[in-house]
Amino acid sequence: MIGRALLFGSMLFAAPVLAAPAEDEFRAQMVQRFAKTYPDRKFAPGKEPLEISVNAGKKDEGTINLHRIFYYCQNASVADCDAIKEELVVKIGKQAPEVTPASLRVIVRDAQYVGYLEELERKSVDGRRLAVRRKIGEDLFALLASDGPDTIGTVGDDKLVELKLAEDAAWAMAVRQTSSASPPLPDGATLKTSAQAFQDFEYGASVLADLDGWSKVAAVAGPDMMMTVASDRMVFVGILPDGPNLEGFRKTVEEDCASQPRCISPNIYRFRDGRWVVAR
Repeated sequence: MIGRALLFGSMLFAAPVLAAPAEDEFRAQMVQRFAKTYPDRKFAPGKEPLEISVNAGKKDEGTINLHRIFYYCQNASVADCDAIKEELVVKIGKQAPEVTPASLRVIVRDAQYVGYLEELERKSVDGRRLAVRRKIGEDLFALLASDGPDTIGTVGDDKLVELKLAEDAAWAMAVRQTSSASPPLPDGATLKTSAQAFQDFEYGASVLADLDGWSKVAAVAGPDMMMTVASDRMVFVGILPDGPNLEGFRKTVEEDCASQPRCISPNIYRFRDGRWVVAR
């Protein structure tokens, strides 16, 4: 089942397949879908491949990024690919969820995702962050977000001003409110004999943001503890030393990532010096 979309500003992310369209053709197909559904808006190819410009030059201009669904469609069935396309078209028409103190959450995303945000921030007039965030690893970030019925929207500096909340206060509130929808950290001693998978939690990936907690887990589990985070609902932690087995498992993780409409990361991580690093 396709999960909820993640929306920030005007930008929305995210069986053997038949030949996938090239990037330009894929984008052209999506431009047609958007234009047909929203005739009052102007959709056009963006400046970068797999980007669509929305209402360029107007106050509500924005960018739709197609990278995640394009790569998902490379590995998905035709039906699943069409479903994620349709979900994107429907969700782009929805307003970002109203941000309230009670809606604050913490999500985890990779450096590529944050790179999209940084590019938009560089282009903005005031340069304010579209998502308040903290680096938790070599290529992983925890982001402040707002939970809504259909979408999860990132929360930036402007929203904190509207809420009259200091960043640290908002972050602490988000951490508390995310805990009920994310799993508890595993026991380090138990991990030595039994790996653990988190698949039934909407905010499963958010557990990676608890660096202090993981420092304690890793101290008991040892240096061979590894973590994968293919999606919010596909997190795996266990013990696996460097060597052929790790390399074989790396391919499995990459395949898991490719099977997700919104993959977080195809990497395997170790916990080193208080943060997550890519196992090499």
